[in-house]
Amino acid sequence: MQLSEAKQALQSLVRRLTGLPPQDRERVEFEFAEILLYLIRAADQLGIDPVVAASKRIAHPAGHPSEAVADPRPPVTAAVPAGERRPRILIVEDERIVAADLQEVLNGLGYDAYAIASSGTEALAIARAKRPDIALMDIRIDGHVDGIEVAAQLRTRFNTAVIFVTALADDAAVQRAKHSYPDAYLIKPVSARALRTTIELTTHRHRQPLTGLRA
Repeated sequence: MQLSEAKQALQSLVRRLTGLPPQDRERVEFEFAEILLYLIRAADQLGIDPVVAASKRIAHPAGHPSEAVADPRPPVTAAVPAGERRPRILIVEDERIVAADLQEVLNGLGYDAYAIASSGTEALAIARAKRPDIALMDIRIDGHVDGIEVAAQLRTRFNTAVIFVTALADDAAVQRAKHSYPDAYLIKPVSARALRTTIELTTHRHRQPLTGLRA
């Protein structure tokens, strides 16, 4: 994703928030939070302290380049050995920026993040055309059904493993999600290491469905 696209997305949300009555602000505020979480996670992956970076930017309004900060952590290596069939992963996420970032991270780890859906209807249509082994599922998505209902349908109809990746951490959401029998529940922002570990454990539990290629 280009920096200009991130700026445009934030500017668009600011315009939408301006003048909105309180009852209409929640959805747009959630989108704003999603973008901020994406930026914070991206900074963490690069070993950048956002506060320090912002301070430097304020000190140099003209945007003078600064020395890059090295990431002291070891890189996250590809999770899928050469020659093995890559697990197919469907991303169900209605925030374009977050979905694109997830897809980039997953493909970089060697998985086949082959499709993105923003709604339950789209997710089920994609699954019918090409079955996913795993669905990374947000709870708040476009359409008349939420991610919990879609997760239950994917599991029942396509034997798809489900990993919730959501900003909802309240007890009510967790209790509802449990009834769809997910394989994992991750709270945003999620690191590449957490994704890899969770997907590897999920793949191990579903090893038999992954032994052969699916149509």
